[in-house]
This record gives sequence, C-alpha cells and structure tokens, in this order.
Amino acid sequence: MEENCAFCSIVAGKTHAWKVLETDTTLAFLDTYPVVHYHTLIIPKAHYNSVFTVPADVLADTMETLRQVCLLYKEKLGIKNLHVFNNSGLLAQQTVFHLHFHILPRYPGDGNDFPRMKRLALADQFDEMIKALQ
Repeated sequence: MEENCAFCSIVAGKTHAWKVLETDTTLAFLDTYPVVHYHTLIIPKAHYNSVFTVPADVLADTMETLRQVCLLYKEKLGIKNLHVFNNSGLLAQQTVFHLHFHILPRYPGDGNDFPRMKRLALADQFDEMIKALQ
C-alpha cells in the first residue's frame, strides 16, 4: 500500500467507494468522476504504478475481474457497447498512479466521442516500426 494513493485508501477502507465487484486480489468500483453511467475502474488491490510494473499474474487477475464486470453489465443492464482502456504514464493522461482500467459503457446519443486521431501517413513507417522491435 502506498500512503498517498487514493486507490490504496479505497482498498484499505479509509475512503468510501461504490463497489461493483471485489475479489481477493482486485476491486471494481464506480469512478468518482464518471463520464457516463456505470463508468467503472478495475484495480489490483496491491499497488503497482502502471501496466509497465505489474506482474503477469496480477494483471491476469485484474483482467478477469474486468471481464466479469463487463458480463455483469451485459446481463443486468443490457450494456452491449463499451470502451475498455488504461492510461499508463503522464503523457497518456494517467492521473492516479495505481494501475487501473476503465470500463466506459456507451449509450445512444451519450455525446462522449472517444478520441480517434487517425494519422494514416504513419502506415508508411510500419516496416521501420516492426524492424525496431526485432
């Protein structure tokens, strides 16, 4: 647990959260700053800053909880459209440095267009991009 981490405070029971699902290793709760109804965060209970620092087994547990919440929303609420995303790092707009994933349900006319910044010219660089990974 990190002393000044808002999510660790929730895990420790020091800060209230509207819990959706909890397991031994993970927690899903409604986002305090929601974009739409049922905007949900899924976190590992143990503190890891980002996707770059989390062990594979903890990430797998977190993803399974994410999947269970998505299925719960489909079954109970009829939600069939959603975004699932993670922000890791300052330039990716991460604001709480405890690994978390967002479930953002989508509703007709919700007015929240997920940013799509197409830069088709980058496709010309795919060969170089793949080469850099080898």
